[in-house]
Amino acid sequence: MNKLHKFVIALFLMAILIPALSFAKTEETDFDFILVLTRQDMNMDWWFAVPAQFPPNVSQVSEVSKGEFFKIIPIFSNYGLSKHKEAKISYSVEIIAPDGTVDEMVNDIDGFSGEIPGPFLLPSIGRLAVSFDPGDMFGEYDVRVIAYDHIKNKKSSHNQRILLQEFDLEKQDLNSGDWFFSYPSAPKPGLALKAYINFPRSYFDKDETPLWSALWFFKYIFSENEFLIPHTINFYNNKANQQQKRDILLLFHLLNRVDDLVVDEGLREYVKQINKIKIPDPYQKITSGSQLDMLWAEFFASSRIKPIKQIMTALNLGVHSGTIEKFKSGGLGKTDEIRNKMLLEAVFQSAVWSIMSNCKQSQLLFKYCVGLYESNELNETEKGYLGFMLRKVSEEKQKATQLY
Repeated sequence: MNKLHKFVIALFLMAILIPALSFAKTEETDFDFILVLTRQDMNMDWWFAVPAQFPPNVSQVSEVSKGEFFKIIPIFSNYGLSKHKEAKISYSVEIIAPDGTVDEMVNDIDGFSGEIPGPFLLPSIGRLAVSFDPGDMFGEYDVRVIAYDHIKNKKSSHNQRILLQEFDLEKQDLNSGDWFFSYPSAPKPGLALKAYINFPRSYFDKDETPLWSALWFFKYIFSENEFLIPHTINFYNNKANQQQKRDILLLFHLLNRVDDLVVDEGLREYVKQINKIKIPDPYQKITSGSQLDMLWAEFFASSRIKPIKQIMTALNLGVHSGTIEKFKSGGLGKTDEIRNKMLLEAVFQSAVWSIMSNCKQSQLLFKYCVGLYESNELNETEKGYLGFMLRKVSEEKQKATQLY
């Protein structure tokens, strides 16, 4: 079994607190914690970036494949506070194999040390990511966690079971639409290969532009989940048809891993073609729809708020609103400057439409947008447009609820 520790320092302490989930009488109740085993992103934007009025969505995992990481995250409650309002918590992890032997043991992981202003649910600062090795036996493992409250001088223990199962592409059950929209909150990377090789349309548009909305989504998932690579290579070598081989070559080109594949004579010209693809930088100033597509793909593949913040910058392109209509009415000439302004207006319209559309389908995105609107991170233009869109989405959600 492999282990990876990742310790996250909370620069803004209040960001880790959820006032709506507070508890009372910390000195009179027993120290406890919620044991979370999850595939969700270990940066925990899905917790930290969600405003206090919304409960965070925690997605537990019950089964994994070899090489697939899952995270162990204790969330503490009823912990003691010193006279200086400081908490001090640590924890240990023991993983028991199906045959009863101790597979792994990790002690003295930092749960939390420092000042905290009140009795709130507190995610551990030290988070453990674990994956099973090729030699580990299949079956059910028992994850046992003991947490220590050094202020109260108390401990609490919880355990959860997780099934190590064989990766079987043919037996996987996939509903692509549900899988995609639920991925930010309940990621299942083990289905990514099946989704990629059975994608219902070409990975290139009619003008031969890469379909970045899909390609960047899969590129991100495969780059974050190395256990998918050998399964993909095995499928490429043994079962893939010619089109699926081309698609896998395209994906591996984006991953800088084409050398991992055997390229047949009939595919070498295709490899030369995809090597010429120019990959946009989504974190440069937004001037194209491709950048927006890549940012949305990153959000849905990672659940991180960073790409959403970048998408918000496209709202500043609203300064070009009206250019297209003026051009159509004959009020503007066909100059390069006007063409560029029309393009930028189209990008702005795409940003507005996609924010509203995705907010309706992704609760996590809606919560992020509310949090950004309530923060000081947006300029007046961005905040104005976002506020309008959130009101519209909320009104539509309310109407839909009333219908039922």
